[in-house]
Amino acid sequence: MTHTVLLARFKHETNTFSSLSTGRAEFASTSLYAGEAIPPEFRGTNTDLGGFLRVADAEGWDVVPTVAANATPGGVVTADAFASVLDCIVDGIDDHDPDAVLLGLHGAMVSERHRDGDGRILEAVRSAVGDDVPVMATLDLHANVSDRMVDAADGLFGYDTSPHVDIGDTGETAARAMAATLAGDLTPTVIVERAPVLPPLPPLRTATEPMASLLSTAADAESPPVPDVSVFGGFAYADVPEAGASVVGVADESVAEATAAACADLAAAADARRDEFDRTYAGVDDAVADAAAWDRDAPLVLADVADNPGGGSAQDGTVLLGALLDAGVEDAAVAAIYDPAAVDAAAAAGVGERVTVDLGGHTEANGDPITVEGAVRLLSDGTYRNRGPMSTGLEVSFGRTAVLDVDGIDVIVASHRQQPYDPEAFRSHGITPERRRVLVLKSTVHYRAAFEPIAGGIREVSAPGLCSPDLPSFDYDHVRRPMYPLDPESVTHD
Repeated sequence: MTHTVLLARFKHETNTFSSLSTGRAEFASTSLYAGEAIPPEFRGTNTDLGGFLRVADAEGWDVVPTVAANATPGGVVTADAFASVLDCIVDGIDDHDPDAVLLGLHGAMVSERHRDGDGRILEAVRSAVGDDVPVMATLDLHANVSDRMVDAADGLFGYDTSPHVDIGDTGETAARAMAATLAGDLTPTVIVERAPVLPPLPPLRTATEPMASLLSTAADAESPPVPDVSVFGGFAYADVPEAGASVVGVADESVAEATAAACADLAAAADARRDEFDRTYAGVDDAVADAAAWDRDAPLVLADVADNPGGGSAQDGTVLLGALLDAGVEDAAVAAIYDPAAVDAAAAAGVGERVTVDLGGHTEANGDPITVEGAVRLLSDGTYRNRGPMSTGLEVSFGRTAVLDVDGIDVIVASHRQQPYDPEAFRSHGITPERRRVLVLKSTVHYRAAFEPIAGGIREVSAPGLCSPDLPSFDYDHVRRPMYPLDPESVTHD
């Protein structure tokens, strides 16, 4: 029997502290595909849809691709954008009456009308297909998993890595569980357990503790009747009641009780080890001093962890760049500063000309604009495909860009906010990253997948930004309390 399986991708990681709204234009400028344009774009890629399609091809499913929408993390998703994408999914269900639905979600979406955006998506899909059609979704490791999501889904499958190098594998895991369900070999249920821990992004790197051993334990709990146990770190910059760490199991109903116990043990272990989520970070002055003295053959990477567009920050912070210029650091490259007006000025001047701009610092409280004069080295449409291990083959774009040579520092200036986690961000702009003395990246963790192999050293730099690891500095109104580290004295554990 050939099964009809509907596919959709609707992803956004919403930073509720951001002043930047996320509308249709933001989805269109990042990744927005519809219908039959989806399979050729995603087949063979290390993405959720790529994983779905690999299993679909092997199973001989009749695939119904509806929409693939993703926007760079930022402020809340507009009601119009949310409704337009969700309508595409629901209309596809109404038109094709699928036997199953596979969704690529994030798990930390907030819209103007729905604080639990992913819960609303899953509820709408469940309402459209009814109770007898299985619905499964992949989620980012930074998902804030809600009860609504759990109640509406037959399976929720999280990435096991940060940097997220297993997105395609997670898609395959979800699709294989769907195949087992359609074959009658799996009657799935979803279990969630939570810990009162709200980690910032850097300690959720899965090559380090405590995530490494938590995920190892989760993998040990998996078996044919338990296709997945996921440890979610949560997304601390979405001020929602569900924010925080959780453990989700997908299990056959016959082993639901034992799986729930294993998830509860993992959540308790995350709580007991909460102090291990604390980290120290390099100050701007110390990082710049290291850069000024750097004399190794491989580059020093300065990760501007707080001004990460991949977590919703504005990407136009100037504190670190300004300090490097003041110190006279040369042979450096920066990816990237978001400043469409500066790109326009550079384009008007032309390649080879000099231009003076007030660069960055226009959006959030992450540094003032700095007046710089530089030569326009390159103008580009800012589009490239990832070649590194994360989201391999996926097309991404900075929008129209300019490369400004400012006192020996090449600054990629972008018209779209985009996290530069792949070296192609530099190479596509005429910069060979391995040959630079210093690289500055607006990224928190994901850059490590492709940049660690070429780096001589890495400094996680704490400059201002909306992904600051100093969580008590944010004003939370909706996160459940008590919660570590917001309430370090009131949360107790054995």
